Amino acid sequence: MPTRMRVLGVTIPEDYFRRRPILTVAGGVLALLVALEWASHLDYSLGILYVVPIMIAGTVFTRVQVVLAAVFCAWLRGQFGPPVLPIEFGLRFLMATLAYSAAGLLVVEMTRNRRTVLAHYAQLKLEKELRMKAEAQLKTLADSSPAAIVTLNREARVLAANRAAADMFGFEGLAEMQEASLEQMVPLLANALAVSPNMRHLRTSASTWAKRKDGSHFPLTTWFSTYGEGAERCLAAILVDTSEEVREREREHFRHLLDYNRLLAGAVSHEIRNLCSAITVVSSNLARNPGLQGDADFQALTTLVEGLSRLASFELGKREESAIGAVDVRTVLDQLRVVIEPDWADVEGEVHMEEPARFPLVHADAHGLLQVFLNLAQNSLRAVAGRALEAMEQRALQIRLSHDEAQATISFVDTGPGVASLENLFHPFRPGSDGSGLGLYISRTLVRSFQGDLVYVPVESGCRFDVIVAMAGTDSTSWEAAEQNEPEPTTHPAVSD
Repeated sequence: MPTRMRVLGVTIPEDYFRRRPILTVAGGVLALLVALEWASHLDYSLGILYVVPIMIAGTVFTRVQVVLAAVFCAWLRGQFGPPVLPIEFGLRFLMATLAYSAAGLLVVEMTRNRRTVLAHYAQLKLEKELRMKAEAQLKTLADSSPAAIVTLNREARVLAANRAAADMFGFEGLAEMQEASLEQMVPLLANALAVSPNMRHLRTSASTWAKRKDGSHFPLTTWFSTYGEGAERCLAAILVDTSEEVREREREHFRHLLDYNRLLAGAVSHEIRNLCSAITVVSSNLARNPGLQGDADFQALTTLVEGLSRLASFELGKREESAIGAVDVRTVLDQLRVVIEPDWADVEGEVHMEEPARFPLVHADAHGLLQVFLNLAQNSLRAVAGRALEAMEQRALQIRLSHDEAQATISFVDTGPGVASLENLFHPFRPGSDGSGLGLYISRTLVRSFQGDLVYVPVESGCRFDVIVAMAGTDSTSWEAAEQNEPEPTTHPAVSD
């Protein structure tokens, strides 16, 4: 249905101004024919020419309008012919109407088909322009992408690649990489292409090792999908060299391994030191016995005890200051949620975390703080999982955040049975623990290493531990930095009792 527009308060079709010249021409031709017949008084009719204005008007008329115009022209034609009987006039009028209508309707259909073809052509042209624009944008994106992008054929040969892919695999340019085989460089992709053609298309991601042109190996993470069938089976992949991430992760793991070994050695030395102190007291008492004062074995035993005491004087010391800085607790808790929520869901438990819109940065080590949070959460999980659900309203862990002008407190409160005995709660190798008895000891040592503390808070039901850490700098800088802080991905195993 044609759209309409208003001109001086009158609604007219939008194509009115295009129709008007055509109809003016058609009306002029019709008027000329009528004038010729009226003025010349010819013995024969010019009726055949009346089809011309109808055909002209048919380019803008509808079918009904063409038929009405044909009836009018047939009637005009009959007005200027020689006198005939009424029945003959009726037959001529009918034949002329049919002839004029047929010619006009033919033009209507031809015009409509022409418009349809032009509209289809314009649509194709628009789609082609949009497709070319999208292809140009995709090409720009692929060429400027820091990640390698490749497409491979059935034999794992390169069909297309970007500059990052050539640099990653050590090719001098895209021309050299074209048609090169990646079967030996990335066997994973070749194996994906070798999967049975009857199997549905693969869409997955994987981490593997790849080989450059010079033979050096590097870790690779890839996202790929297969498409096509049979000999036309192809693969498209995005490849990322994760060498730097692996190095950084291994460095961080090694640093934490050293920290845990140091803490474990400190815990062992603490217990040995206690035993040595007791042995030293006993040795001093025995030294008062006159019969043992000159005994060589007793002197040797005393020397051994003194040496063991010196070995046991190993101190825990402080954590490296380079690892301590301003930490956003909300980011650490977000990482904690990702790690612990699946385990709590398995025991039909819930984890409730306060998510304040703003919270100041604290003075801590992000990885150490996450380690402490993981240990407390795992202890709570074991506590609630060991009780029947009927014995409690729900299995839940609530993490609350609070702060004052000097320090922040992160509270872990669970619905478990609580602590049965507070004696030696934070001591290493605590008897009665589910694990090694080192979890709470190491957690408190970690918190104290960045001038914080881990304390047990008695509650009416369940169990509560508070992690207390100092603010990072002044309040204003802490708030400002907290708003700009970005999360850091981390993965570490939990140290638990």
